[in-house]
Amino acid sequence: MVSHGGQTAGAEAVVARPWYSRSDVPTHSIVQDIVVLYALAFVLLVVAGRLRAPAIVSLIVTGMLAGPGGFGLVGSEETVAILSEMGVALLLFMVGLDLPFGDIWRLWRKMALGGGAQVIGTMLVVAPVAVLWFGRSVETVMFVAFFVAVSSTSILVSELTRRNEIHSPHGSLALGVLLLQDVLALVALVLAPVLFGSTDASLGRAVLQILLIAVGLTAVTRFLLPLLFRMATAAGREAFGLMVLVASLGTAWLASTLGLSMTVGAFLAGLVIDESEFSHQIHAEIRPLRDLLSSLFFISVGLLVHPAALVPVLPLVVGLAAAIVVLKTVGTTAALAAVGVPLRVAATAALGLAQVGEFSFVLGTSAVATGAIDMDAWEVLLGASVLTMMVTPALVAWAPAFGGWLGRRRGAGQPATAVRSAAPRGHVLILGFGVGGRLIASALDEVGTPHTILELNGAAVRDAVAVGHPIFYGDATAVEPLHAAGAGQAAAVVAVLSDPGATERAVRAVRSLDPNVPVIVRTRYRLEAERMARAGATLTVVEELEASLEVMAQLLARLDVPGNVAEELVREARTSMASSSPRPVSAPAVRSAPVSAAVGEAPVSSYQVQAVDWAVGQTLGHLNLRAASGATILAVRRDASTLAPPPIDWTFAAGDVLYVVGDAPSVRRARARLAAGGASPAIPERV
Repeated sequence: MVSHGGQTAGAEAVVARPWYSRSDVPTHSIVQDIVVLYALAFVLLVVAGRLRAPAIVSLIVTGMLAGPGGFGLVGSEETVAILSEMGVALLLFMVGLDLPFGDIWRLWRKMALGGGAQVIGTMLVVAPVAVLWFGRSVETVMFVAFFVAVSSTSILVSELTRRNEIHSPHGSLALGVLLLQDVLALVALVLAPVLFGSTDASLGRAVLQILLIAVGLTAVTRFLLPLLFRMATAAGREAFGLMVLVASLGTAWLASTLGLSMTVGAFLAGLVIDESEFSHQIHAEIRPLRDLLSSLFFISVGLLVHPAALVPVLPLVVGLAAAIVVLKTVGTTAALAAVGVPLRVAATAALGLAQVGEFSFVLGTSAVATGAIDMDAWEVLLGASVLTMMVTPALVAWAPAFGGWLGRRRGAGQPATAVRSAAPRGHVLILGFGVGGRLIASALDEVGTPHTILELNGAAVRDAVAVGHPIFYGDATAVEPLHAAGAGQAAAVVAVLSDPGATERAVRAVRSLDPNVPVIVRTRYRLEAERMARAGATLTVVEELEASLEVMAQLLARLDVPGNVAEELVREARTSMASSSPRPVSAPAVRSAPVSAAVGEAPVSSYQVQAVDWAVGQTLGHLNLRAASGATILAVRRDASTLAPPPIDWTFAAGDVLYVVGDAPSVRRARARLAAGGASPAIPERV
């Protein structure tokens, strides 16, 4: 028998090939689809950059336009499924790589209290709404509640880092919550087949499976991977890069053979790789692909959305997205506040956590496959979830203002008892009691200057009170605690907060109480100094600039550049960076190689005689530097030769480099005499 195409009947067996066969798709199809997606994403990102729109929005819109529900630029539903799974797996691998076990241990308290409260509180708030919206099925309600409770680690960490808020109180809290969410989502993905009834395995067997995986991964991390990576380093960089690939995909494959999904395996692979002793080089190999892999995930999320199908139910999608943001913010804020988190910090973190996360999409795929949620409901939930992701940059930007407003409205941060019966006067008010606050308080104690500390971390307040610090619990961004702490009558206010947004609001609050009190602010980056100046800061010390100038001064000193020349270079650098801080960086006194034999281990300052200096033409005896300043010239370098010590009749010339030993005031007086001559300031008596 001959078929219509002229082939034999035996060839009909070719038609009944397995479902996983891809022979009917051109070999270039997926490559072509990826090229088209990235080209379209590039165009949209350029447009979004000019419009100052978030990149995440552009990437998701790229998937929506290119997918089957848009212009159909991506070939088939199967291609969409492959790209989506690839995008999720690659992103979760990067998430795992950035969330090592060390961070989990460091943030265990925030994870246990904040994360547990957030997940439970959000699920309790969402569950009643899920019953009304999706029906009374226990499986469906539990799925929707947990689906909404999980937030996006990749989006939120990226936004907090971009805004320099990752180390702020709400940023640190959000990171702890995200860590616990990821751990719980990982467990949920493992237990999903049991919970959704798609397998005959018992819950006990599933738990045992998790324990076996944990033991296996621990063994791989501690014993096998280090050995393989040592072998790879001996073979060259190419072998090392291949070993990274084998370790990541191998762990993912191992997890999948144990009954987990590849996405879970990819996440576990990131955790495993980061625990090796070669983690720094592994990060260096992976980092160039980070944005590329992350962008594929957000594009793949857009591919899942069918805009045409959502148009008839668009009001429902928008309403559900708004409900998710509101319910999640309310539930998270209430839960975090219930475990002792200050209301301002809780609300700020909650609004940032208000989107749906990447793990939720993996859970959703399992729920749809097992019938825990029907396809129509899933389409609406998916569209609303994508919408919450798209508005996350705006929510994160607005979160500090929202938290501050809610804190002021509800009286957050005001001490339970008044700071004092009468506000103090003439003291220094320190806002924040981290490392900087402790150093300032210690210095003020040494000089006997009265001071008061305002801190929002309850544990830090308790510890400081126990050792006698004048510290009080209060929100430095709110007027009431500042007024109670005497900000309006203070001699100065020093803000050393880790949150730049809170610092700016604190400066404005202080200025509302007293427009003239000196306000000294510490910031991390130079651009933040401009915001602080506009808010009313008297002086802003920028960590980025001050640390760089100190490194510069230390380097010049160790290169044996004369101290006065180094200080002039530092002054010029400070001026060119338009710093608002007038603090001079003195060239450090270090052991100088040319005079090491003469002075041993003593620290030495250097000075290069300039052509306009008074010392030019003067002899060492006439200079009488020891009597006039208290400093001693140990050696002189002229051209390539060094004389230690110089004779009494040595005549100084322009370009001579003098090596001077003495304390800092003596060195300053010596430099003044060398430059200007005349009578030097009297040497103060030591007491």
